[in-house]
Amino acid sequence: MEITMGEPGEILPEHKPEKSPYEVLQQSKASVEEIVSKMLSIKKESAPKSELRELVTQILINFVSLRQANRSILLDEDRVKGETERAKAPVDFTTLQLHNLMYEKSHYVKAIKACKDFRSKYPDIELVPEEEFFRDAPEEIKSSVMSKDNSHNLMLKRLNYELFQRKELCKLREKLEQKKKALQETIANRKKFLSSLPSHLKSLKKASLPVQHQLGVLHTKKLKQLQYAELLPPPLYVIYSQLMAQKEAFGENVELEIVGSVKDAQAVARQQANKDTGWSQSIDFLFGLIMCFFLFPETAV
Repeated sequence: MEITMGEPGEILPEHKPEKSPYEVLQQSKASVEEIVSKMLSIKKESAPKSELRELVTQILINFVSLRQANRSILLDEDRVKGETERAKAPVDFTTLQLHNLMYEKSHYVKAIKACKDFRSKYPDIELVPEEEFFRDAPEEIKSSVMSKDNSHNLMLKRLNYELFQRKELCKLREKLEQKKKALQETIANRKKFLSSLPSHLKSLKKASLPVQHQLGVLHTKKLKQLQYAELLPPPLYVIYSQLMAQKEAFGENVELEIVGSVKDAQAVARQQANKDTGWSQSIDFLFGLIMCFFLFPETAV
């Protein structure tokens, strides 16, 4: 082995031994140990110093070899560390991809489980029977294909038909609502007209009184007298009815007029209705008939 010595501080060119740095290190270590043992034996035997100088030179050469071997080992270590880091990068990337794929797998597994455990609401929907579906459903719904599974495809068709029917019912409901609104407006207008009709009739009656007096047809007064007659006690009502019949049948010159307070008559009629029974009313009616028989025998029934 040839060693080139340089000045202090001078960087020597890297020596590439034929052997590996570890082998050189082991060999140099063994040489140093052997030289040290020789130096100790020479010192004990008091040998010439020239031999000792030669051993010192040899040990220095071995130290240089140790230093070079150590440097080579450190460079190899740095190189291996770099190669390890470069080789570790794709492994870390692959590991990260693996973790991502495992996370995605767990997500898909949960989604698949949720889909399998999902309970749809369509079993609770009351669909039309299959016979009615095949008879009444539109052809475009019956001929559609939504799934390779025949039973599932049929269920989807029936659901679409149910949706179609509900849309049609919603349209019909809107039309009926519009018709109802129009009828309500018509009814409101008619109610408004009917509510204003009594006042118009009252005005018309009042305006027709001069004409009635002129023609001798007191229709308004006659209606009012008939309304008053309904408030009379049964005997008086029977007498009044018989007299009016006598006048209209034979044209007799008889003038009948009911006078008095309408409110008092209504109050008495209510009290009498609360107190009277069917028996007392029958007696009053018979009494009136008897009175009419004695007063007007020709008109009595």
